[in-house]
Amino acid sequence: MEKEKIIEALKRRYAVKTFEKTKKVSDGDLKTILESGRLAPSSLGIEPWKFFVVENEELRLKLRAASHDQTKVTDASHIIVITYRTDGKQLVSETIERTAKIRNQKIEELEPIKTRYESMMESIPKLWLKAQSYIPLGIMVETASLLGIDNCPMEGFDATQVDEILGLSKQNLSVATILAIGYRGDDSYAKLAKVRKSYDEVVEIIK
Repeated sequence: MEKEKIIEALKRRYAVKTFEKTKKVSDGDLKTILESGRLAPSSLGIEPWKFFVVENEELRLKLRAASHDQTKVTDASHIIVITYRTDGKQLVSETIERTAKIRNQKIEELEPIKTRYESMMESIPKLWLKAQSYIPLGIMVETASLLGIDNCPMEGFDATQVDEILGLSKQNLSVATILAIGYRGDDSYAKLAKVRKSYDEVVEIIK
């Protein structure tokens, strides 16, 4: 893809407030967006996230109530609830097992790495696991934008209520953020100029 097209897609992107209810994202595009999130990098390779695509209308109504009655929760084509694991030490064991299987290694060969990772996890706060989950969020936002799909990352919700509605705690998960995707409707925000600092204000080259 040409560099100019990437920048233009990101310039067009904004946090959509009003979605067109009847226009839906195709299954293929949705899978591409989710797959881009799955392929996101994570520290230590532990991938402390799981994505829930909530299609159930009753659940979306409950999530809307837990999100200060934001219409995008029910009107967007899809909402992706990005969650993070709260049991960091277990994540290490799963990562080691997955690595051994995919790379055809013996678990014993990876024991030194497992020991080091578990030691690190002892001192890492859960907030770090949540912060990791914003990496796939950013990648999914960009992927959607490059596909011409509008989107809005959300933090305006009661996390405790969202966790309860989706039964996340029993899965050792908690909500980090929600991504609404679809197509903009009659949204006055679409006509506003994008406000950003200049390139020189946010980029400094240190030689």
